Amino acid sequence: MKKDYIIWGATGQAIVVEEALHNTPYNLVAIFDNSLNVKSPFENIPIYYGKEGFMNWRSQHSQNIDYGFVAAIGGAHGFDRVSICKYLIDNGLSFINVIHKTAYIAYNAVIGTGIQIMANATIGARTILGDSVIVNTAAHIDHECYIKKGSHIGPGASLAGCVTIGENTFIGTNATVLPRINIGNNVIIGAGSVVTKDVAEGCVVLGNPARIVNHKNK
Repeated sequence: MKKDYIIWGATGQAIVVEEALHNTPYNLVAIFDNSLNVKSPFENIPIYYGKEGFMNWRSQHSQNIDYGFVAAIGGAHGFDRVSICKYLIDNGLSFINVIHKTAYIAYNAVIGTGIQIMANATIGARTILGDSVIVNTAAHIDHECYIKKGSHIGPGASLAGCVTIGENTFIGTNATVLPRINIGNNVIIGAGSVVTKDVAEGCVVLGNPARIVNHKNK
C-alpha cells in the first residue's frame, strides 16, 4: 500500500523530489507554497498557499491518516526548511527521507531525518548528515564529513574528506571544499568557488580561491 505525502515548496526542488519518489511506495497528494505567484508543477496535484491553506487542507482530510511530507525548499533557505519541518511535525505529519535510487551512501554513513539525496550523489564513509539536509544531483561528499541540519549541498559540489559544514549553510553548484575545512552556520559558498580555508559564520564567499564578499550578520 502506498503512503500519501505532500511537498512544501512548488519550484525546482519539488520537481527533483517528485522524480526521486516516482515508482516508490509514496503517492503525492498536495503541494504547498508560501508564494501566491507559483502554480503546482504537477498536473492534477492541487496547490495550497501558506499555513492557512495547509490548515484548510488538513481540516478536510482524516487526522487518522499518517501523511508524509518533504520540505522542498532549497538554496540559502535552510532555516525556513527546518521551520516548515517542525510545523508539519507539530501538525501530525511525518518525515520522508528522499533517497534517489542512483545515489550511493556508504554503509557506515549516518543520516538524519527529512534528508534529500538526489540522483548520482555520493555520501562517503563515516559521513554524518544532520536533519533536513539536501544533497543535490551529482554532489560528492567524501569520508568523515559532518553536514549539520538545514544545510544544502548544491548540484555537482564536492566536499573533500573531514569537512564540517554548519547549520543552514548553502554550498553552490560545482563548488569545491578542500580537506579538513570548517564552514560555519548560515554561510553561502558561491557557485564554482574553491574553499581553501575555514569560513566564519554568516559569510558569503566567492571565487577561486574563495574570498569573503559579504557578511550576512552585518
